[in-house]
Amino acid sequence: MAGKGGYQAPARPAVASGPGALSQRTDGGPASKQAMRYVSGMPNYGDGTDMMQIQSGAPMAATPSPQPTSPAQMAQAAQQQSQPVTPLTAPTQRPNEPVTAGAASGPGVGPEALGIQPGQTIQPAQSAKQTVQALASHPDAGPELQALASALGK
Repeated sequence: MAGKGGYQAPARPAVASGPGALSQRTDGGPASKQAMRYVSGMPNYGDGTDMMQIQSGAPMAATPSPQPTSPAQMAQAAQQQSQPVTPLTAPTQRPNEPVTAGAASGPGVGPEALGIQPGQTIQPAQSAKQTVQALASHPDAGPELQALASALGK
């Protein structure tokens, strides 16, 4: 049953929080559960409100905090990469190719280099499986893409 209405002092008030970096929430805020989120752009009128009501019915578990990565872990991950990372300050690996290559304007090859004809659009009804298989059938497709296409084809 609802309370008497208006402000009612709590029986056991929380201790005051410290300032700045020492501050901690005393209301059991976002650390206690995941916040509800309003989803805009739903297809039907009122779907966003319905989603909020659904979320309020069953509180979700708290989102785990990400653990920082140590420099040793970052170095180990860098060593496991199949290709070395090219530094931003490295000289170009394609000195004779203009920066506009692949764009619809400027010097260099246009979008036809990507296998896209002018005015061609991708069919929205095409499934991801069909898209991957079509890309893998291209002669320049990499072995990873071809392996993914064959795994999807099973």
